[in-house]
Amino acid sequence: MSHFNNLESSTLGVTLSDRGAGLAQMVFRGRNIKLLLDTSELTTDVIDQFCIGGTVGPYAGRLRNENESFGDASVLLHGSDTGLHLVNWQLRQTDHATTVSYATNLKHGDGGLPGDRDFFVRYTLENDCLIIDLAAASNRDTPISLTNHAYFTLGAQSVGDLALQINANSVLETDSLQCATGGLLPVVDTDLDFTRQRSLAGAQGPLELDHSYKLNSAVRAGLVPHHVATLSNLINGLSLNVSTTQPCLQVYTASQLSTPLRPYSAICLEAQGFPNGPNHTLSHDESILRAGHSVSQRIVYQITEALEADPISLAG
Repeated sequence: MSHFNNLESSTLGVTLSDRGAGLAQMVFRGRNIKLLLDTSELTTDVIDQFCIGGTVGPYAGRLRNENESFGDASVLLHGSDTGLHLVNWQLRQTDHATTVSYATNLKHGDGGLPGDRDFFVRYTLENDCLIIDLAAASNRDTPISLTNHAYFTLGAQSVGDLALQINANSVLETDSLQCATGGLLPVVDTDLDFTRQRSLAGAQGPLELDHSYKLNSAVRAGLVPHHVATLSNLINGLSLNVSTTQPCLQVYTASQLSTPLRPYSAICLEAQGFPNGPNHTLSHDESILRAGHSVSQRIVYQITEALEADPISLAG
C-alpha cells in the first residue's frame, strides 16, 4: 500500500507518494482546481502501467541496451520491469510544510545495467513553485537519466483545451523502434512547432505528440534551471511554467491511455536527458554517470493565474 505526504503553501497543495517517489496530485488552492490527472480511484497496477506521476529511471525514455552475454539488444522504456516508478521508495526526511525527500537503490545488473546505484528525490514547495531535485550516484560507469512523469490537466478535460509553448527549435529523430538516433529534425513550419503558443487541438481532435524536444537553453553548472515551456488553460486562466537544468523535454499527449482512463485527457512534459543518449554522439558523454561520481538535476513546476482568462482560441 502506498503512503502519502502532503505539502501546502498559500497557492498550492501537493500530495506525494512513496510509490515511485511520485507526484500524486497538485491543487490550485484558491479555486480548488486539480492540476493533474485524478488517480484517487485508480489501482496501483494502472498507475504503474502508465508511470503516472512517478520518478522515472534509471534511464528515462527509450534506451537501446546491448546484451553482451547473448549478443542481442533490447529496448528499455523508463527502466522497463525494474523502473524506479515501480519501487516503494524510502522516506528519508520530511518537513510536512515544505519538503519531502525519498531514496532507493538498484544493484549491479538490475535492469541489465551496471553499477550499484543510489537514487534520491527531494520535493520542495515554495509559494507557487514545486521544485523537484533528482540525484544519482554509482560505483560503476552507467547510463543515468531521471525525470518526473506527471500528467497535467490544469483542470481541463482534454489536452485539446490547452495551449503550449516550448523553447525548442528541433526534435530528436527516431528509428523504427522509436529510439533516438542522434539526428535532429527542425520544427519550424511543421506540426511540431511550438516556438510560439499554439493550441493542442488539431483539425481531427487533440494533437498526438510523443516527441523529445532539444531545448534551446544551454547547460549550466549547478542547479540553475532555465524556463523551457508554458502550458496554459485559456478557459480558467491557469498556466504551468516548466523550468529545468535538463537538455530535453519529452512531450506526450497521453494517446495510449486506456480504460479506466481516457486518451488525450492529460499531457506529460518530461524534462530529461537525451533519450538513448549513450548510443549516439549527440550526448554520449553526458548520458553516462562515471564510477564514484554523482549527478543532480532540477525541475521546477510553477503555477500562475491570469487576472482574466483569455477568451481567444488559438489556431492549431
